[in-house]
Amino acid sequence: MDGVSSDIQFKVLGGAEEIGANCIHLSIGGTGIVIDSGLHPKHRDLRAFPNIDSLEHEELDALLITHAHTDHIGGMPYLLKKHPYLAMHTTPLTRDISSIMLKNTVSLIKEQIDLSREMQDAISLYDKDIIEYISTVFETHLYDESFEILGKRGLSEILCTFHDAGHIPGSAGIMLEWNGKSIFHTGDMCLHDQWLIPKARFPWHHVDVMFCETTNGSEESHPTKESIMKECAQFINEISNANGSILIPCFALGKTQETLIMIHELQMKGMIPHLPIFTGGMSTKISRLLDRYCYTSPRLNPGFELSDIPQHPIPYESLSKAPFFGTPSIVIASSGMMHAKTTSYTLALQWMQKPNYGILFNGWQEPDSPGFALSNSTAKVPFMFAGHRIERSCAVKKVRMSAHARKADIHGLIRDIRPKTLVLIHGETESVEQIAAETMEYFDGDIRIILPREGTAYQV
Repeated sequence: MDGVSSDIQFKVLGGAEEIGANCIHLSIGGTGIVIDSGLHPKHRDLRAFPNIDSLEHEELDALLITHAHTDHIGGMPYLLKKHPYLAMHTTPLTRDISSIMLKNTVSLIKEQIDLSREMQDAISLYDKDIIEYISTVFETHLYDESFEILGKRGLSEILCTFHDAGHIPGSAGIMLEWNGKSIFHTGDMCLHDQWLIPKARFPWHHVDVMFCETTNGSEESHPTKESIMKECAQFINEISNANGSILIPCFALGKTQETLIMIHELQMKGMIPHLPIFTGGMSTKISRLLDRYCYTSPRLNPGFELSDIPQHPIPYESLSKAPFFGTPSIVIASSGMMHAKTTSYTLALQWMQKPNYGILFNGWQEPDSPGFALSNSTAKVPFMFAGHRIERSCAVKKVRMSAHARKADIHGLIRDIRPKTLVLIHGETESVEQIAAETMEYFDGDIRIILPREGTAYQV
């Protein structure tokens, strides 16, 4: 393509027309850069990891991590086993969160992935000592603070800058500049304020190449914060007025903290009663960590600590006799998709037998997950829940509370940045195709758009 150096190439190793084991390899003037190394939320064999084998003849010099969700960092030990000398870069908060998340990945793999011989070898890479080592070798960089990357065969330095992506605390978009060319990777982004953190703060200037996430690319409308709060308040009041408790299955990182603050705001505004709130497990560890960054990480309310919200610990040793089975309460528990053997799954088995209880879903559900099956079930009609045929008596409510950019905002960002080449990633086929078609129409064909295939090399 005119104006873009032929010395820039890339491969998508995961996250092409799906939300999967997100990973991209860039070759920039001979320097090899990997952006993210995730674990697939669906696959239960070696496909759970990025397609690292396709890099057999490629240079790898640096690993850049956009944020600490498992679909972006869960494959790091697998990558580093094969390429142990990568220089690793991320934000300070993502480095610290990664240590917690990777330790949990060990349990995730052992409990949910088929233990074939190959998978057993892969699991051996998730040793506690290795994970601790990974957290110590990250070089961390503040937002808007540029640093240089120089590979073994690099012709000149690549200037790299992290920019606040507004998705979860510590998340970043990545700007790479080399030889007069610019490459921008949005990472997972949110272009509207949430409850804990503000919207992304990206550089608003033209780039040569833009990698853009498209998670919400096929959704035409999105609820406002006000409408989300009203829907949640109505459901919570209906259940608590019937002397029932509300279970909210949440991802431990990001969704739990945003939900916690939203519930707190509803209570402070008198929209719901001051019911006891129960939290625990990895979510609590992450919340405590985020509190340490309450002044140094972007916040809508700088200095506010999640621990300031009254919370009770989930009594894991005696769940069946927990207080929320006797007193109307709100329980925020992981996993967000109710995977088997997790707290939200175990509680759901009891919740479903209580007609006056309710389960509130406010996060994305992978179509094969137990949470998806439950959230789309009909009361008193049997359905399959993690391999068990069951029916529910409790109420179920779905509320869209996304930490990803809305479709209109994705278009707005692309139109403002006006990349010469646009690469659409991190979205299902319908999402990437809709964004591609509407973008091509807007620019009247004066833009190159790539919907990459996994493992295919592209020259830009």
